[in-house]
Amino acid sequence: MLCGANLVEANLSQAVLTGANLIGTNLKKAILYRASLQLVNLSQAILTEADLREANLSEALLYKTSLPKAQLPRAVLRQAILQRAYLHGANLSQATFLEANLQEANLTNADLSGVNLRGANLEAAFLVEANLFQASVEGANLNRTILTGAIMPDGTIYKY
Repeated sequence: MLCGANLVEANLSQAVLTGANLIGTNLKKAILYRASLQLVNLSQAILTEADLREANLSEALLYKTSLPKAQLPRAVLRQAILQRAYLHGANLSQATFLEANLQEANLTNADLSGVNLRGANLEAAFLVEANLFQASVEGANLNRTILTGAIMPDGTIYKY
């Protein structure tokens, strides 16, 4: 069982962990490049500076997961639940968050350039100084989202 395990700096590149229970697991600086993590439960896990480039996290549960400075370019998080997740300074460029739940997530200083957020729920999320340049936000719920200093999809800076 991997629940609560210490996997700091583990190399899990291209691992198939579909449906795994990784609640509270410490994956700080772990390499999960192109890993298959569909339906995985990573609630309250620690993924500080983890490498999740091109990983598939579709329908994964990442409630209150800590991902500061994590690398997720081109990752797929379709219908993933990231409520209250901490993604401060994370690189999420060109990732897919189609219909994902990011309510109250902290994406301060995150790179969301070219991200697909169509139909995503970002209600009450923190996107302070985040980069949303060329992001797709059609149908996304941005109610009560804090966007102060964020670079918007059209390149303008949000000032309110």
